[in-house]
Amino acid sequence: MIADSNKPLGSSYIPNLIAFFISLGIAYFLKWEVRDLVWSLWLCSLTLGYLTIFSNLGAGAYLGLHIIRQNDFDRERQIPLIIGGLAIGLFILVFFSLHFGAFHAGHSVFLNLFFPIEGMPGDGFGGAFMNPPLLWALAIRYLFKPYGIFLIPTIIAERQVVFNPFMQIYRGLHPVDDQDGRLVETEIKAADINQHPIGTALFRPYINVIRMHLLIFFFAFCYALKIDSFIVYAAVYFVYFFPWSVILKKKNLVQRGTKI
Repeated sequence: MIADSNKPLGSSYIPNLIAFFISLGIAYFLKWEVRDLVWSLWLCSLTLGYLTIFSNLGAGAYLGLHIIRQNDFDRERQIPLIIGGLAIGLFILVFFSLHFGAFHAGHSVFLNLFFPIEGMPGDGFGGAFMNPPLLWALAIRYLFKPYGIFLIPTIIAERQVVFNPFMQIYRGLHPVDDQDGRLVETEIKAADINQHPIGTALFRPYINVIRMHLLIFFFAFCYALKIDSFIVYAAVYFVYFFPWSVILKKKNLVQRGTKI
């Protein structure tokens, strides 16, 4: 039997179900409308994207530090490699911020046309199109107070995508010595590759963005048809938060004769 401590993040149904009920409770007790649901998802999309890229960069940094600290590593190459690693990491972060931020800033312009927020500039966050610091400043000013609480269930539901890049590196560098531990390590890597076939830090945040923005368009469609039913939101949240990937992953492992 595999020890629970060695399972990847996201391998349990319970946290996702907790996130599902928390998200429903927030929407129900705060009496959120379509506008609130849309902007809360926009904020989550922006935040999770950055958490994911930082997780990937952190994983790369941790791996690099582990390598250069080995006794047989050439000490004269440490400083150049550290500088090179920092330069690469900074380039990735800047490139990602400009592209990912511009995407969200442009999307906010259209959202504000149909779901305006009181006090927000008329063009949404369009003024921060290529200015990530300004985009974050505006998001914090207008969205974090009313919708920041929704980040809690969303991060719980997306913990595997956000944190597993770092956890994969950590477990790979600190393997468990017993047989079950080695089996878990192998399955984690296989599951991670299957779930993220693109396999790069720059593209992983966009996988989650696509799903969130499809939800936003769905809510907008319901709004246009004047379908403002809480049951509709509950059904969508169930699709979003329920760990379907966990079910499919465990089913595949069982079919291969692997004990969970």
